Amino acid sequence: MAADVPVGPATLPPPLTCAVLDDELLPRLAVVKALRPYAGLTCVGAFANVPALQAALPVPPDVLFLDIEVGPDSGLAYYKSLPAPPLAVFITSHPEYALESIEAAAFDYVLKPLTDERFARVAQRLLDYQALRHKAALFELHLGAEFLTIREGYELSRVPVSDILYLEALDNYTRIYTTERRYLTLVTLKSLCEQLPAHRFLRVHRTYAVAVSKISRLSGGELLLAGGRPLPVGRTYRQRVADTLRQASARS
Repeated sequence: MAADVPVGPATLPPPLTCAVLDDELLPRLAVVKALRPYAGLTCVGAFANVPALQAALPVPPDVLFLDIEVGPDSGLAYYKSLPAPPLAVFITSHPEYALESIEAAAFDYVLKPLTDERFARVAQRLLDYQALRHKAALFELHLGAEFLTIREGYELSRVPVSDILYLEALDNYTRIYTTERRYLTLVTLKSLCEQLPAHRFLRVHRTYAVAVSKISRLSGGELLLAGGRPLPVGRTYRQRVADTLRQASARS
């Protein structure tokens, strides 16, 4: 299968700015030290309390490494108070706050003491996230008549809608598979399906939508695309998929 359009050196993602918030000196320094090997993660400050961070960084960084309790302050409450919260990695001795932090959309939750192995996993997840976000930002999609116009860096591609095989949801992004290659665009699957001709594309799973004309057959919880590519069919979508295929067959 063709790979996504590669991101060359000229379009490498910018480093994520990071700040550390912990009232304990040694854990604070441990995070600062752990960040140093990662060129894609730039530490812009380490702070013992919320007022110090706010004074030095009026605009929050891309990533906050913070404790749940920071002296008299609550790191979790501070994070939840931000109107546009950054990515948050809680590094704490309080496992009981894990659920609340997840509900607050924390990026990760790490229990002290911080180990090199655990931090490496966090760092890689952050770098992968930044690479995906940057790659999608290089793409711009416009739908007109029978073509999708997709900007890839400085190049424009006109992709015939008839060439699209299926679409795959990746959080807030959508990967577009065509007969020749695949693209990644910063548009949700739901939004893209609303823009494409409704009678020609069918949602078959929470992760997938397919071109009706490219479906070879449906068998239970799986459909086969032209070329032999299998895709799962979600249970709640099966009846609609079956009805759509019967109607398409009757028209042909």
